[in-house]
Amino acid sequence: MQKKIIRSPLVPETGGPFNLAVSYDGMIYISGLPPFEEAFCTELREARRLGKPLPKMPDLDMDTQVHIVMKHLKALLEAGGSNMDCLLKVVVWLKDQSQMGSFDKIYRSYFSSDEALPTRTRIQAGRTPFDCALEIDAIGFIPKAS
Repeated sequence: MQKKIIRSPLVPETGGPFNLAVSYDGMIYISGLPPFEEAFCTELREARRLGKPLPKMPDLDMDTQVHIVMKHLKALLEAGGSNMDCLLKVVVWLKDQSQMGSFDKIYRSYFSSDEALPTRTRIQAGRTPFDCALEIDAIGFIPKAS
């Protein structure tokens, strides 16, 4: 087996020294995904390229940030031949645990059923990338074709 880098045109890249997702031996590993949209990532890559100060992340409400992260997670899984119901383990880094109710409601909506929910660790982070509301990393499997 060979490691395969997974990319999706729906998920912007920051230009940092890592890949957003890789697959290996039927498994898919997804890096921490903050709620970064393409315009912000374009500014971020340019600032890094020019050695300038990094931009400030746009002020987005919690619900919007959760949807961005979950859509990016879904897009990377699908680009790797998998889907949300094939997630096995998710780690959620919240800036503020008091927002877990809002987070959980949106998070749950991305799975087909409660039985499809992966194992999960939820942590209140002392600081998140660019002080965003959350970051999520995940491990899943790629279903075999039947």
